Amino acid sequence: MTLKTDTRWIDDFRARFDPWWAGAEPLVQAHEYGKAFATYPWPTFTETPWTPFRRRLSRCRVALVTTGGLFRPGLDVAFDRDAPAGDTSFRAIPDTTDPQSLAIAHTHFPHGPAEADMNTIFPLDLLHQAVAEGEIGYTAPTHYSTMGYAVRADDLAMVTAPTIAALMREDGVDIAIVVPV
Repeated sequence: MTLKTDTRWIDDFRARFDPWWAGAEPLVQAHEYGKAFATYPWPTFTETPWTPFRRRLSRCRVALVTTGGLFRPGLDVAFDRDAPAGDTSFRAIPDTTDPQSLAIAHTHFPHGPAEADMNTIFPLDLLHQAVAEGEIGYTAPTHYSTMGYAVRADDLAMVTAPTIAALMREDGVDIAIVVPV
């Protein structure tokens, strides 16, 4: 099965992004995010894709994708928190990882609640509990983290998301739960 994506919005986004970035980059460099993003060229979509879900949840393999900028210290390279346009890369997090051992590279949200309980942005313990209670069938062997601050929506849509989707398909993932921060 091939991965589906609607790329009709990409050309319009790119045409609007470059002029926006020319004016926004100095504001971002000065940490004036409100002013910078007041005119961000948000992608627009005219259709909502939908595929009916036909499997029983109790037989599904589930993966997590968080935008929390999580990484495993000493094992993964941290996300580039200083890149003005953000970081569109991702980190693969094995299912056996203790969520409390993860570090947060994302600087655009308060870390206190997540540091107190990483399940608030990466609910891996809750996913394991759902397996134990028979609510879902299995957890995926690998979960993923991206950086929620990445202004190049086109790069996320054309590179990051399809790469993660392909890796999940290889792992037999039926459902991905996206946890935005």
